[in-house]
Amino acid sequence: MGMLLDGRWSKEDRTLHDGAYVRPASPFSACIPAELIRDIGAEPGRFHLIASRSCPWSHRTILARTLKDLEAALPLHVATGPRTQGYRMGTADRPWRVPGTNNRIEHLHELYTLAEPRLTARSTVPVLWDAAAQRIVSNDSARILRALDAVEVKGSAGADWTLAPHHLHSEIAALSDRIQSGLSNAVYRSGKARRQDVYDVAVDEVFDTLDMLENRLSETRFLHGRALTETDLRLWPTLIRFDLVYHGHFKCARRRLVDFPNLWAYARDLLALPGVAATFDPDAIRKAYYGEDRDLNPTGLVAAAPELDWHAYHDRDSLSDRRVWRRSGASVPFQSVTAATGATKPCCPPANWRTAS
Repeated sequence: MGMLLDGRWSKEDRTLHDGAYVRPASPFSACIPAELIRDIGAEPGRFHLIASRSCPWSHRTILARTLKDLEAALPLHVATGPRTQGYRMGTADRPWRVPGTNNRIEHLHELYTLAEPRLTARSTVPVLWDAAAQRIVSNDSARILRALDAVEVKGSAGADWTLAPHHLHSEIAALSDRIQSGLSNAVYRSGKARRQDVYDVAVDEVFDTLDMLENRLSETRFLHGRALTETDLRLWPTLIRFDLVYHGHFKCARRRLVDFPNLWAYARDLLALPGVAATFDPDAIRKAYYGEDRDLNPTGLVAAAPELDWHAYHDRDSLSDRRVWRRSGASVPFQSVTAATGATKPCCPPANWRTAS
């Protein structure tokens, strides 16, 4: 996997401990100050989001940027592969220019050492970069997601509503923590386990959590009722990767997502939100997991894609309409916050939507 050791790239892997995968803490995980959140909206182009289309943690922040209508204020830079030294930003022939500097880099870890030259850490995505201060604001997906929700851009579709209403903060935190531990991180603990007992514990957690969510979504359209919240954006990137890569590559093979009627319908329901389909790249996901994870898949062969009909009717409308929470505290129909600003993002995937094989 590789990481930075005292500012230098190393192939050393410190994520495995006694046969178990342990996710390291993010090195830039402090709270994002309110004044910086304000500046994202007030100074378009100063801050930049660096993310990968294959990474579920990145996907959360891309979803927030899309749904909160922040594309004009916050440029997106896509980190890719091949990951010879972690995520790649450019090539030797065409290096990437770091916003706000004259520095040109090939690998993401070079951005990390620009921010902190003697850093020992993994260079992960997403990254929120401040081009004016030339520093990494955060590489913690949960912090970035919450910050982007709080950004206000005058006239944008996301200015008047929130994914984290104050009265739900404790419930959002509790359920998000359970999803993070029991599913989003547990699929990695399952796939990267090097001992049978460690794997058994992790895979049990995965399916216990999926069973809990399946039951919860039998009665409500979203995880916290009729209105979309950040918990939905934290869960969805894991769900849509489940049959593509976690079921096979990470050995979470007991059941597929399509075997959970409510979760599968819920995943398709969120895919139909304005702009969301454009954030989902099944090919990039499969190629990155199978092709780049040579510890689990030494040959780099990419498995055939499962046949998934993302356009199938989901009937989630029978539970309730889609709603969001205004910052004032009232819930309103989702379409009212986009129609009022003339948003034109497509609200559903193309009619021929399938995962490509």
